[in-house]
Amino acid sequence: MPYINIRIAAALDNKQKQALYKKTTFLMNTIMRKRQEVTVVHIQESQPEQWSINFKQLSVDAPIGVYVDIKVTQGTNTTEEKKEMISQTIKMLQDIVGAIQEASYVVIDDIPADSWGYDGKTQAMRALL
Repeated sequence: MPYINIRIAAALDNKQKQALYKKTTFLMNTIMRKRQEVTVVHIQESQPEQWSINFKQLSVDAPIGVYVDIKVTQGTNTTEEKKEMISQTIKMLQDIVGAIQEASYVVIDDIPADSWGYDGKTQAMRALL
């Protein structure tokens, strides 16, 4: 039941959004071993001028600023899986949206099983079922 929030300093067309939804879900399934049926991908677009790197505002001509936050249950993925997910997420972004800033980040948050859940049950409760 991962939640992936892709924050991007650009306006994407529907084709790009659909590609990000599909590829992110695929990567979560194949690399991180997460069920597609409960994988949520959220894209948040903003204007480049709302981002700065090294105290300089981005512009529409500059590579795109991106921040990806991936939330998973603590202890369900290996260091190698996380490393591969981070690498493949950056590659996916470059393939779908084009040039991105060097200072584009992918963060994997390991949330304790008793602090994370869906459909009214924590992941800790689900593990007991």
